[in-house]
Amino acid sequence: MTNTVTGYFDFISLGSLRSQAVSNENKKDEILQKVGVEYESAFFKLMFDAMRKASEPLKSDLNESASMDQYEDMFFTEASHFVAQAQPLGIAEWLKKYQFAGEAPER
Repeated sequence: MTNTVTGYFDFISLGSLRSQAVSNENKKDEILQKVGVEYESAFFKLMFDAMRKASEPLKSDLNESASMDQYEDMFFTEASHFVAQAQPLGIAEWLKKYQFAGEAPER
């Protein structure tokens, strides 16, 4: 399976991932891992948004504009996707193992 989701706005690959999950039982672990990475990406996006909001009082009025805010949002959206692919937190692996596969976590 060579299809990977290359960015947050890659709707074609996301749709392909969904169709593969429905039709391909043989590659279930690989597909679940990719879905977990997309979830982790959404988590990082929320985290980056919270950091941006917390740093708003520190922003200078010299470079503040609607277009700059939009650019920053696009940048952090894509950055969250690429950080999630490195899997530094392991949320994707945890989701694959315990949520998607139905195993009970050890206590």
